[in-house]
Amino acid sequence: MNDVRTKLISLIPNHQSVIPNRFFLLTRFSLFTFTFCLLSCSKQEQKPTDLVTFPLKGEVVEIDTAKNRVMVAHEEIPNYMMAMTMPFKVKNPALLRGLQVGDSISGTLAVSRTESWLETITIIGKGEAPDQKFVEGAILARMFKTGDALPNDALINQEGKKIRFSDFKGKAVAITFIYTRCPLPDYCIRMSNHFAKLQKLLAKDQSLNGKWHLITISFDPKFDSPKVMKEYGTSYNADYVTWDFATDPDTSGKTIMKLADGLGLTYENDEGGLIAHNLRTVLLNREGKIVRVISGNEWNPEEIVAELNKRSM
Repeated sequence: MNDVRTKLISLIPNHQSVIPNRFFLLTRFSLFTFTFCLLSCSKQEQKPTDLVTFPLKGEVVEIDTAKNRVMVAHEEIPNYMMAMTMPFKVKNPALLRGLQVGDSISGTLAVSRTESWLETITIIGKGEAPDQKFVEGAILARMFKTGDALPNDALINQEGKKIRFSDFKGKAVAITFIYTRCPLPDYCIRMSNHFAKLQKLLAKDQSLNGKWHLITISFDPKFDSPKVMKEYGTSYNADYVTWDFATDPDTSGKTIMKLADGLGLTYENDEGGLIAHNLRTVLLNREGKIVRVISGNEWNPEEIVAELNKRSM
């Protein structure tokens, strides 16, 4: 059996070996079995079977009809994920009709090679939406705006060296946020795959040499030490000359919290070392000022290359 597993692992391309093996929890072994099975199919013969579904049950925490997403505090998904709170894509907007925060639901989670979504949603119990105790004005007041500089507190990179955003003045910079144990293909995994492609595209343009930099920041500093971040970066074939993998020097995450608060980045610890979170990607110009904050995962490396090219001049 060990020989079979070793052979399966050897079949995974580097860009899909997202996290070194020792990072995976035993409870997620079936996730890898699923990944291995998918990767055994040739790229030329991707079939409808490149999809696995899991039953899901939980309580609705938040609904975003504009983006067709629902956040669910779900029970353990056997053979895939511990109980946690997680936002899910909903491809069929009709599934959100009549749904409200506090409802108990059952459904089907579909997971492919590149994305995940709720295929079905059934309301099994009606709940009351909690009162909204925050004021929108207060939230907007603390958000970073275009033209602002990010807080210049020190982070620590994959080499254990302190870095600050001011270190990269004179270069256009792209920043994204992840944690290395994230299991979903359309969250941290997609961000890291996008940045890996972004680095390759930028490196091909000799006119941009020395004019750009990438930074991946973990919001899980208790686990994601510099050593862990370096191994994670290596799994994406990162060139550390132009791509830093940073974490908070303080394992309490105070520096990351300050960034997250101003960017609308949310993350919350759940069971089994998992973290419920949203996504943010930030672009800085040569002066270190914010030119764009991207929410979610619906962007492609080519558009960021164009943006960084423009900002690096």
